Amino acid sequence: MSLRWPRFRHLRTKLSVLYASLFAVTLVLLAVVAQVMIWTHARDSVRQELVTSGSVYDRLWSLRSQSLIASADLLSRDFGFRAAVASGDRPTIASALANISNRAEVTAAFVVDQDGQVTGPSGALAATVARFPFAVPDGRRDAVVVVAGQVYRLIMSPVMAPMQVGWVVFAVQLDGMEMQGLERLSAIPLIATIMRSDGAGRWHAADRSVGSDAAVDDLVEASRSSRTLATLNLSTGRAFAIAKPLAGLTNRPQAAILIRYPLNAALTPYLPLQAGIALAGLAGLILVVLGSRRLAMGIAGPIAALEAAARALEEGSRAHIVVKGRDEISRLAASFDRMSAGILERENRITHLAFHDVLTGLPNRTFFRQSLDQAILQVRRTGGGIAVLCLDLDRFKGVNDTLGHPVGDALLKAIGTMLSEVAPDGLVSRLGGDEYAMILSGQFDADRPRILAQSILDIMRQPVVADGHHIATAVSIGIAIGPVDGEDADELLKNADLALYLAKEDGRGVFRFFEPSLDAAARWRRQVELDLRAAIQAGQFVLNYQPVFDLKADRIGGFEALVRWHHPERGIVPPAEFIPIAEDTGLIIAIGEWVMQEACRQAMHWPEHIRVAVNVSPLQFRNSGLQAIILQALAHSGLAPDRLEIEITESVFLDGEGPVIALLHTLRAMGIRVALDDFGTGYSSLSYLRSFPFDKIKIDRSFITSIATDPSAAAIVRAIVDLATALDMETTAEGVEDTGQLDLLRGEGCGNIQGYLFSRPVESGRIAGLLENRISRAA
Repeated sequence: MSLRWPRFRHLRTKLSVLYASLFAVTLVLLAVVAQVMIWTHARDSVRQELVTSGSVYDRLWSLRSQSLIASADLLSRDFGFRAAVASGDRPTIASALANISNRAEVTAAFVVDQDGQVTGPSGALAATVARFPFAVPDGRRDAVVVVAGQVYRLIMSPVMAPMQVGWVVFAVQLDGMEMQGLERLSAIPLIATIMRSDGAGRWHAADRSVGSDAAVDDLVEASRSSRTLATLNLSTGRAFAIAKPLAGLTNRPQAAILIRYPLNAALTPYLPLQAGIALAGLAGLILVVLGSRRLAMGIAGPIAALEAAARALEEGSRAHIVVKGRDEISRLAASFDRMSAGILERENRITHLAFHDVLTGLPNRTFFRQSLDQAILQVRRTGGGIAVLCLDLDRFKGVNDTLGHPVGDALLKAIGTMLSEVAPDGLVSRLGGDEYAMILSGQFDADRPRILAQSILDIMRQPVVADGHHIATAVSIGIAIGPVDGEDADELLKNADLALYLAKEDGRGVFRFFEPSLDAAARWRRQVELDLRAAIQAGQFVLNYQPVFDLKADRIGGFEALVRWHHPERGIVPPAEFIPIAEDTGLIIAIGEWVMQEACRQAMHWPEHIRVAVNVSPLQFRNSGLQAIILQALAHSGLAPDRLEIEITESVFLDGEGPVIALLHTLRAMGIRVALDDFGTGYSSLSYLRSFPFDKIKIDRSFITSIATDPSAAAIVRAIVDLATALDMETTAEGVEDTGQLDLLRGEGCGNIQGYLFSRPVESGRIAGLLENRISRAA
């Protein structure tokens, strides 16, 4: 959750708070710097005290060691004691040990013989003492050990009679008394604590005054190599601390001394300084607040007057203010007066532009949508009906391309005027581009939407005069009736658009009412589009190949690549269901590229005289990268260009013949063959033959189906074959299904056949078997 600056109703308050806040921030920064300096100074002072105290303890530890060693040596040199040890006189030994324990102020005294036998107090300490002479490193006579949770200091002296017969060992418990002696020697309130190790790297206070803490463990470990100062967060509070590991029987100590100095005690001398800083800051803050408030009053007064004038202007009335002076605020007041003079006029103009189309003056999409929502609410309250008509001009792009955009704009304005005149009882709006919409609401005749749509179509049959041009145009209309076709604005608009789409599919220049099946078809179409995108990613497409039989060479001369979609749920989806959707959505570009690559790759496995034919859609031809895609497919596969045949239909020329012819010549120059598919079904096929020398003409199956029964169909086929022969082009008859058709085509001189008579489209794995068959077997 982000912090937000509080909002103030008055500028004087805001300025006062701003200046006071800035001063407060400055004070805080100064206080932080001072606190850091105090902390640093206190830490340095405590470090010196702790280091000094540590040195003092080291000296005391050494002196104590010397005293204990001297006492042990005195006993080990006593003649009677040595004799008792040499002879194993345990009563005498025990008596001597008891006396020396009292005189030397040790916790316990022991004698350990060469066999590790111990004379002295029994228990867990005795077992550790038995190992001590043998485990202590050479050159050392003392060690600190932990026995049963207690920390002991062990001192030894050898017993010679005259050979060494054992050792005298003193044990001194390191308890609170030892630590209090250190604390009394310090000039500052230090706290000394004996720490013991649990063997796993964790340290605990012998008197349980300090709990287990990772920071303590790290401090003791670091102190084994150097004297380190640390800040500890203990249960008793924060404290500066140093640690002194105590040498044990091994290289890893079992005990350590923790010397700490409470943080509160270290910072106490600085409390007067901190209080002085706080008082000085508070006094400065009060002075800043008073000064900034006085300054703010001089600035905020005139601005408050401007605010009152602006509020009056907001409510729609003129406002006039006078501010004396020559400063920025006075000039602002003069500018405000000039601004208020024209603001109402501009406001009205802006409101109109926000809800109306600039070109036609009709309500725009925003206004239309608001009006539709209001009309739906009104119908729900008072009854009646509501109808939405979506209109789209047919072939409007051609007007812009041929006559120019100014004429197109004039046409749009003329259409808007005509629609407003023909529908005085409705709201006419321009949604954008060449799209218009109408709303009929309230009490109207049930047949009114149909009559209105028909009236619009009748008027549009006459040329529209726009900018001096008589333009023949048409309009397609989709109609949705509420609440049957939709209870809200979104649904009504969507269903009217679906009906408009149906009108365009049915030949344009017509109107259609919405039907529930349209919505289902739209949903199905959207689902197919989503599945197509997934299919491209998942590689669900395969190629089948239909052979093209060369009648003159009496063998297969090529294969036409046909894409098939293996849907994981619906199985094989017919191309007629997904190819149109792929073309409308542009997905045909990616599919076509894959088909080109795969067909060329498969063709490399066929004999060299066999070509592969690939259909290229008009959308692929409009793609500037088609030439590169073909070149890449040939390069990757290694297929010779003359073994690739591109099949196009007449529809590729609809967007302009020039660019298409140029691309076809480029492909021909590369050695790629070009075939005109579905010849005879278009209006301009002969003109295209004159414009471009195709390598092959494919006769549409509609002529082949009835060639044996319809003389006119046979005559058309004969004419196409003769024309192709004259133009030095090959011919392929599509859809050959029986021997009668084959005989007639052979007699007419057709060069190639393609159809179920020879073979249906097959998978690539079955091509090898087809290549062994002859046309005679099919016959």
